[in-house]
Amino acid sequence: MILAAGGCVREELRGGGLAEGEGWLTLQFGSSDNVEIQTRATLGHESENRVLNAYLFLFDKDGNKLYGKWFGTLEMVGSEEAVRNADEDCWYVSNATGSSGKTSGSIKIKAPAGTGFKLYLLTNLDADMVRVSSDVLAHNIDNEAALKKFHVYLNQETVSRNGYFPMSGSLTGIKIEDGGSNSAETIKLSRLDAKIRFIFKAGTRPDEKGQTIKSFTAKQWRVINVPRTSHLMAEGGIGKDAGAVDPATGIDKYPEHAPDFFDTAWTNFEDFTTNDGGTSEFSFYMLENRQTPKNSPATYQDRSRQAKLDGGQNQSITFTYTNPTTGKQESRDMRIFQNANDFSTYVLVTGRVDMELTNDDAGQTLAADVQYLIHLGAWTQLGTSGSSWGEDQYGSIADYNICRNTSYTYTVTVNSVNNIRVEVETSQGDASGVKENQPGASGLVTIAKEEIALCDAHYASKTMTFHAKNFLDSNNKSVADELTWSVKTPYCDGMPALGPNGEDIPAGLDYQWVRFRLNKKDSNGNYVLDRQAYDPSKCMDIRGLVKYIKEQADKYEDDLEFGLHNSDFDNGGLDDGTTDPLGPKICVTAFVDEFYYDKNPITGVTSPTLWKEFVNQPDRTMHILCNSQVSKDGESRATGSVITIQQKSIQTIYNTDPSISSLTSAWGLEYLDEYPGIWSFPQVSGIGNSSNSNGLLNSVKLWGLNSGDSFQAGSSWSKFMNFEVDNDTPQLNNTYKNLRYSCMTRNRDNNGDGVIDRDEIRWYTASINQLIGLYIGDGLVDPKSRLYNRSAEEQASDDGTKWMQHVASSTAYVDNKGNYTGYPTIVWAEEGIATGSGGDKQEGAGNKMTVRCVRNLGIATDADLTDEPQDYIQQSEDKLTFTNTYLNSAALRYYTSRELDLHNQNAEENRLYKKFEVYSSTTSYGSDVGFVAFNNNVTAAIDKGEDNPYCPAGYRLPNQRELAIMKYYGVPNIGSVMSRTGYSFGNIDGIGNKKTDKTGFLYKDGNITLWTTVTTNAARCVRDIRTD
Repeated sequence: MILAAGGCVREELRGGGLAEGEGWLTLQFGSSDNVEIQTRATLGHESENRVLNAYLFLFDKDGNKLYGKWFGTLEMVGSEEAVRNADEDCWYVSNATGSSGKTSGSIKIKAPAGTGFKLYLLTNLDADMVRVSSDVLAHNIDNEAALKKFHVYLNQETVSRNGYFPMSGSLTGIKIEDGGSNSAETIKLSRLDAKIRFIFKAGTRPDEKGQTIKSFTAKQWRVINVPRTSHLMAEGGIGKDAGAVDPATGIDKYPEHAPDFFDTAWTNFEDFTTNDGGTSEFSFYMLENRQTPKNSPATYQDRSRQAKLDGGQNQSITFTYTNPTTGKQESRDMRIFQNANDFSTYVLVTGRVDMELTNDDAGQTLAADVQYLIHLGAWTQLGTSGSSWGEDQYGSIADYNICRNTSYTYTVTVNSVNNIRVEVETSQGDASGVKENQPGASGLVTIAKEEIALCDAHYASKTMTFHAKNFLDSNNKSVADELTWSVKTPYCDGMPALGPNGEDIPAGLDYQWVRFRLNKKDSNGNYVLDRQAYDPSKCMDIRGLVKYIKEQADKYEDDLEFGLHNSDFDNGGLDDGTTDPLGPKICVTAFVDEFYYDKNPITGVTSPTLWKEFVNQPDRTMHILCNSQVSKDGESRATGSVITIQQKSIQTIYNTDPSISSLTSAWGLEYLDEYPGIWSFPQVSGIGNSSNSNGLLNSVKLWGLNSGDSFQAGSSWSKFMNFEVDNDTPQLNNTYKNLRYSCMTRNRDNNGDGVIDRDEIRWYTASINQLIGLYIGDGLVDPKSRLYNRSAEEQASDDGTKWMQHVASSTAYVDNKGNYTGYPTIVWAEEGIATGSGGDKQEGAGNKMTVRCVRNLGIATDADLTDEPQDYIQQSEDKLTFTNTYLNSAALRYYTSRELDLHNQNAEENRLYKKFEVYSSTTSYGSDVGFVAFNNNVTAAIDKGEDNPYCPAGYRLPNQRELAIMKYYGVPNIGSVMSRTGYSFGNIDGIGNKKTDKTGFLYKDGNITLWTTVTTNAARCVRDIRTD
């Protein structure tokens, strides 16, 4: 071999493999402190502090890149001492454990010698949530300026995170001595995300009228102007963020900035409201958003004040833009504010306020469906003074900023809706006279003189009372002619026009869903309070009722003036012989139809997917003998009525997106079981209620209305039902007062002939698969409608009949020998998805259970009993891939390619993604261990940046719901395997409350179980399949 004279350069190698002009640099790092908040939607201390990989940059004093390197599993060593003794670039990390541990680590690099260097450390790259990777950084960052300008983008429109939190930190003044070992200060890593928590509670503070709130029920929330993008490094300040919009920007330019933001869908609150009107909450993550406000608000009330048009309406803009996540054209509505930057982040929260009014001329019962708009920021309440919240003192009211690595907690106390009432009352004149004391509050306030009747989504009947005194003024003159009626449904919102002869013209109104029948009078001439049987030939609609009441009120005025008794108002007595303190009355039975439409009630148009328009909707409302006023901005309304009927809509777990045309049928459920925990389910034998999916067929067989799998006509309603009972008594004859027949009461004899017809059986007891579906999709369902809906107080009780909750299905239970036991299959709802026999002792829960009544959607009411709705899950032919897009997106979680954090059954991690795949066989690792040790092995591997040892590369442990799908959809040869889901009432730190010794969910012998004695070394792994 011949060496050319200039062919090589001699380098003097020194200790540790350093070349001339190089030195070793060792630095420590750790995550910054963050206030601990863990709820159903946000993660815990360990997840938020975990470091799984790192990328280190070193720049000289002029910003030129001297060094850039990715540190992953291959570069990791076993201890800090190993880092100090290494002669190559390496790193080590010890991740936080428990609720207060610290994450710490060290990195050692070989770098050029010099002074005045700047070092940047980035961790947790390649996250599913944030679009940043080692490859992107290596190819795009050539100097410090490029790093400071570098933007990251969210890959998904979500305010959840999967346990991989990108962090960043920096140091300046780095000195590296030639040939030496150098150390630097500890880098404190800051998360790119902020964490937001809202706590809502009912207050006790009287309003200006001296009224106090009875209860506040939190319903849903959404976030507006969530940033999609952020600087990777903490750079700039207010108005300098990656998505900053100059407040002077014209609204015509807003479509250019819209792609940098998104709005979340409406989401249910996470926790149950306590019985005493206590707290409800939600939480989420977001990238920083520090917009410069248009103006500094003068008061707190001005923070969310909207810009107004000349007529007093709130100003807004609607435009289309290209969604960068989906690539599709989308429409967006934006509010325009007086002071806040229109791209600052705010939340919308809906709820219901109930009040019992005293000495209020408007009425005695108030209910308000309210919406609150709250801008985020670091403002604080300094104190209260006086009885009016308008006198309260606030600090930092011009702060609309959300900063990275910061936790914000907002406690909102709801004391009244009087400010909404005042705004509406002052809106009846010129716009300049409007008093908008609380710009962020709006709603529909109803004040009833008699009652606000709440009805479920199924057929309902209630006795309603109209006292004569409510139609008289102080001079005993009738004011009934001044009143009207109004209705609000998914298809209309308004009141009838007045005809030339004073008659109501209901054109364009959806009003025929309530009928009324006059109650009977007793021998003393007083109306009985028992409901009447439905007979369409003896009923009147709202037009007829209002006309009748007005006529009787006018006659009653004459009765008082001339000493007559020509009106139909009774003698003022009650059923028990006592005198009604409110005086003479008229009683009617209101028959409320099920919240279901076979055709559009306004246009008459029919469609197989019409159900997608009216399920999961706000209550439909009918105000009887009322007057209404609307605020100038059109966002609030106050209605005074004698009686108001509010009906819950049918809820469904199915996707209601009209673009999914292949989904034409589904099932939906009632709001709640009106008679929970009062009945048991008797043992029956040989009736054939064996279907796991067809609850209608099972129920018809349980009720004895079948011949084989066909409906058999001829049975009478009177055999099962006693219609003429008071409002609080179930309409079942004594022989049939048990759970077997409970859902029959949700139906009605629609033609009034006394015979049970096929098309009159619409509501039925859910099958076991439908109950499982209700649990699979409960992220969408109102908390009070879920299988497990115990209050916070009930959950805290040691009495099993209070904190446990077992739900009976219409499916007969089959034991492990294949024998039908005569008892129903039940769900142990406190365990989410565990099933058993209704004849078991049930560990203290008692045999008084509940049921869930459901109805088919998009299927004719006279269809064959064997016609079933489409399944909410689509399964591949090999039974290993599941597509879940027929489920409503609100019931699903984000996409992840990572191992799920250990969680409990209530966490978002326990939901399904849009599509997932089961690995072809069971895999194993090590020796048999129990649930805790098994999952500790997985967590330990994750903390080291390694793969799950039990799963093939790219796969992970299933959550409880995924494991249930495998069971109920027949994935072959599952084996005895663990899940990643612990038990909320179990004995695992940070996961359960230790009410029981159970730990987590696993599959064994055909059951999803919490058995603590089961050990295994096996897993049946899964992975998400990304669909967008």
